[in-house]
Amino acid sequence: MDYIILFILSIILLSMSTTERRLKKIEYKLDRISEQVGVTGLPVDDEIRELLKKGQRVEAVKLARDELGLSLVEGKKYVDRLREED
Repeated sequence: MDYIILFILSIILLSMSTTERRLKKIEYKLDRISEQVGVTGLPVDDEIRELLKKGQRVEAVKLARDELGLSLVEGKKYVDRLREED
């Protein structure tokens, strides 16, 4: 029974790893396409920048997480990257 559970967990982890690699490839391609087309940033970026100007960093991270479906760490990195650009 334990071997079956380990086998199933191994398959799930392998599947997640494969999915993550595919997602990174897609993100890379989308980044290249948006650069070529001249599309920069997302509509929510302006709202996040406004919150940062007001000193509302926590609210900016929360907005990024809610709008973009990011984890806490990803949201913080996203907001920090926008802050550095300005």
